[in-house]
Amino acid sequence: MKYYAKIISLNDDIEEEVVLSLGEKEICCFINSAPYALIEKNIYLVELSLSFLDEELISEADCKIMSFNRIDESFSYEIIGFLSGNQLITDGVIFQDDIFLEEFLFLDSKYVILKPDRISVSFL
Repeated sequence: MKYYAKIISLNDDIEEEVVLSLGEKEICCFINSAPYALIEKNIYLVELSLSFLDEELISEADCKIMSFNRIDESFSYEIIGFLSGNQLITDGVIFQDDIFLEEFLFLDSKYVILKPDRISVSFL
């Protein structure tokens, strides 16, 4: 999905790391593409996507409380949300990906838990 996001911080040591603010939600992302110089505190149009490096870790959730939690100081997150078609509706953010329809149709209209290796961002 596309959002307007404010850059909270850029990591001097890991040049692909950026912390974005999407309203009340702050997300640490891996920069997939940035065709221009990025400046802290500026607002940009971005597209967010979930990245799984090995295999997709997604299953039906036991609880129905949406959450969005970073795992330690990594790019990984544990996300609980509602899967509706090709959209994962989470706590403050919606992710859209056809993989939800292609490989996880059996989880449609259910609460799911997933652990992406990172949340990628492309600056548009």
